[in-house]
Amino acid sequence: MWGLMSQGGLAAILPLAAGVSLLLALLLAAAFHRGRAALAALVLGWLFVALGGVADVGWLLPTGQGMEAALVLTPWALLLVLSLTETPLLSGRGLGVVALLATFTLLAWLLPPAIWDQLWAWERWPASWIPGGMRAAVAWPMPGLSAWVAAVGLLWAGWRLWQRSDPVDGGLLVALAVAGCLPSLVLVGMSPWPWLLGAGVALLVSAGYASYRMAFLDALTGLPGRRLLDEQLARMGRHYALAMVDVDHFKPFNDRYGHDVGDQVLKLVASLLRRHFGRRAYRYGGEEFTVVFSGRSRRRAEERCEAFREAVAARELVLRSADRPPSKRQGKAKAGKAPPRKTVSVTLSIGLAEREPAQRSAEMVLKRADEALYAAKQAGRNRVAVAGRKPAKGRRKRAGKD
Repeated sequence: MWGLMSQGGLAAILPLAAGVSLLLALLLAAAFHRGRAALAALVLGWLFVALGGVADVGWLLPTGQGMEAALVLTPWALLLVLSLTETPLLSGRGLGVVALLATFTLLAWLLPPAIWDQLWAWERWPASWIPGGMRAAVAWPMPGLSAWVAAVGLLWAGWRLWQRSDPVDGGLLVALAVAGCLPSLVLVGMSPWPWLLGAGVALLVSAGYASYRMAFLDALTGLPGRRLLDEQLARMGRHYALAMVDVDHFKPFNDRYGHDVGDQVLKLVASLLRRHFGRRAYRYGGEEFTVVFSGRSRRRAEERCEAFREAVAARELVLRSADRPPSKRQGKAKAGKAPPRKTVSVTLSIGLAEREPAQRSAEMVLKRADEALYAAKQAGRNRVAVAGRKPAKGRRKRAGKD
């Protein structure tokens, strides 16, 4: 009896949980201007309603034809959402998706059954491509046209996720997978609510993580920004050191080579910071970065900073020539006449400060690290300076061309 009650309670809770997850995903994505995630949640919410998720309320009773139309048309609507650039929910493109769902609803309600039966036959037509022996061996219905549309969207969303690492593409990938499988699942009598719950949670997580990245991660370098640094500094213990890292001569470098090359330099430094220090590296602002050494001594932190400075100085950045051939074929034709590649090297000045009894707050330690950074600049750049210790002056030999 307890098992039956548990199953009955779960069956009653699942539709509510699916609807709540989709509603929360819609609200969170709209609040943080993740329009594609909001529109995907809206499309799945429309499917949720069409399948009878709110039938108990009494104001909307789904019909068999309406359910079939929603199952068939949802992958098409999600593919449209995937094709959009990031857009607010209440925009022309967002309202266009709303109008499309309204059109789908009217077709489901007003289309004569005979015409719908013909459209349904077209939807199931691709299933006839699969050999009869395979169809007989599989208990589930073969995928129709909408499932193949969802498969195309899956490949597209996966490629975009790999190219851009946008969490919203991950949420759309899950939504398309669910929308592509649901027609076959519903036709064999399986409940759609666990699947819609999973899609709602995926959209909620993707929208939440995209919002987190927007608020806390630097858009150019991908490193944690000032907000996360301030939170980290607020909970530091008694034993730690802070390093301020600055790219030498960055403004003249930008003026000479352009901001695009300057961005390449910042990305290179950020990638090396991430490789050497992991999650302890932050972008402070402009061409400055901060590294937090929690629980480490000044001597050990200085060794790590010196090794990092040398690694950056040894790297060369290849500048893209403005007159390079636009295609591989032209490049091969002019291989013998290609000018030598222009490379530049980048150096860093680093200021390091350790917490001492006189510095009660992390802000004071950070200020001392900034003063040490200034001392490193004054001493000739491309060096590590430690707060309270005078750096040796003189120009160090650089590892590349300038």
